[in-house]
Amino acid sequence: MPLTPQELLHLVLGESIASGQRMYIEVYDATAPFAAGIFGGTDWLFGRSLAARHALTLILLFFQAAFFAILLINNKAYNDNTYVPGLIFGLLCFVSFDFLSYSPELFASTLLLLALHNLFREIQFRIQREETILSLGVYLGAASIFVFTYALFLVGALLILVTYTRISFRKVLLIIFGFLLPHLILFLIYLRWDEFALLWENFYLPNIVGQRYLWVSWKSVLYLLALPAGYFVISLFMLTREARFTKYQSQLFQVMFWWLLIALAEIMVTKSFTPHSFITTVPSLTYFVSHYLLLIRRRWIAEMMLVLFLGGILLLSNLARTGVIKSIDYSAMKVAASNHPAELVGKKVMVLGNDLPVYQQNSLGGFFLSWPLSRETVAGMEYYDHVLKMNAAFLHNPPDVVVDHENMMPGVMERIPLVQEKYRKEGSYYWRKP
Repeated sequence: MPLTPQELLHLVLGESIASGQRMYIEVYDATAPFAAGIFGGTDWLFGRSLAARHALTLILLFFQAAFFAILLINNKAYNDNTYVPGLIFGLLCFVSFDFLSYSPELFASTLLLLALHNLFREIQFRIQREETILSLGVYLGAASIFVFTYALFLVGALLILVTYTRISFRKVLLIIFGFLLPHLILFLIYLRWDEFALLWENFYLPNIVGQRYLWVSWKSVLYLLALPAGYFVISLFMLTREARFTKYQSQLFQVMFWWLLIALAEIMVTKSFTPHSFITTVPSLTYFVSHYLLLIRRRWIAEMMLVLFLGGILLLSNLARTGVIKSIDYSAMKVAASNHPAELVGKKVMVLGNDLPVYQQNSLGGFFLSWPLSRETVAGMEYYDHVLKMNAAFLHNPPDVVVDHENMMPGVMERIPLVQEKYRKEGSYYWRKP
């Protein structure tokens, strides 16, 4: 599979964290702190191996599929106990090749399934158990530390609980406290380091008001999701006409529909829009498509529709990945070839500009991984705290090469003479002297 920009970013980030650099203090990037820690641990175990990461992704997706299928069985979502939802869940995760990315969305969506489990328990028993409500909030809070926009699921969960349970104001406060608890722990860690401002500037602020990246067009996504969307529409039509629900099953039906709407709302505001962003819609689509297939009375028709679903998704996914379907444009999701000198291999590189491909064969030098978050510091050498940050970057993680796309090194050298002594210029490259 092609290496995506997100995967390359996570590889470089994992190397930096594994080497002992602290997120937001010694690595400037908006990636969530929990995800950065996992990437660091994965790099310590497997280095840059993409195969190992894809294997771990498959294990997590298998767990999600099995967990969701068992969740539906335990909650009597269907009249018959069946593992068909596990199969449908797994198939939906092959809609696009980037669903196999080892990503924050993968970790956060696992936590959302645990939150959904607690949501089902509350609706089923109508007993507001404090530990269930608190755990629901904690799962949602932890998910939002992996992908900040998943905080929208807290609003959705509260609306669902208010609608389908007799939840008290005290329990609303409890779920909100559970949601805030992971964030409070994160605050305390950075307050202990006396670096709360960097946490705010590099994680919370970019995820609230930062730039949104569209790695694929909506047109491409609509083509990719055409088959699952078609089955979903048919499912809604058939279920509203043919299904015979118990009162509890009817509530689950409505909850899964609202969960899908919440997931779509989150996708509309996500900061990194890719086909993988739709992983939060997989549980709801699985529920409806499985319900439709199980509702078909003639077995041969049900099996034919299942084979069509399976074959259609795998065929469409592979044709899109190989570029046969021109309407699905993956060009922005493939890392471009590096056009740097041949000797720029196996080096620690500091890039002053947007040039992620240089890290394909190099590691991070300095602290500045995300240029949008770093530019203000590098450009503002008239400020003393910016000079201190830049000096610390050259002191604690000195780059072998500085790639200066925006001609900012002269200003840096003017304020930090020691840098000028240690580096020689060749075009837009500054090489560290032996």
